[in-house]
Parts: sequence; structure tokens; C-alpha cells
Amino acid sequence: MKTIPYRCDDSRHRALLSAARSAGTSVQRLFDNFVTHVLAERQAEARFVVRQTRGNPARGRKLLAEIRRRVAAPAKR
Repeated sequence: MKTIPYRCDDSRHRALLSAARSAGTSVQRLFDNFVTHVLAERQAEARFVVRQTRGNPARGRKLLAEIRRRVAAPAKR
């Protein structure tokens, strides 16, 4: 495991401590959650770009139209 130092002013440090306490966690866990979120977002974007290059725009438009139609239709009971 590697250590990444982070320097911040006192007010930001107090804000981080407050945010961690209100979430019931540590500042370390707060940063870990943030990093996990950022990395997952980047991976999702990379997967989207790959799929976009392989995609079929006409099929995509047809699927979106079907979704819009279903959302606009009244719910059947």
C-alpha cells in the first residue's frame, strides 16, 4: 500500500474532519471513497467510448424512441 500526502489549510482540514464525522467514517475512508468514485467514473467513461465506436446510431435512436414511448404511455393495471 502506498501513502499519498495531501496538504491543506486548517479550514479545509476542519471541514474534512467534520464531513468524515457526519458520515461516521474517517478522513482516510472519505478519501478512499472519493478516489474509488473517480476511478469508477473514468472506467465507465472509457467503456462508453469503446461502445460508442462499436455502436449503431440508427439502432440507438430506435431504442431511445421506444423508451420514450413507454415512459409517456400511461401505466396499465
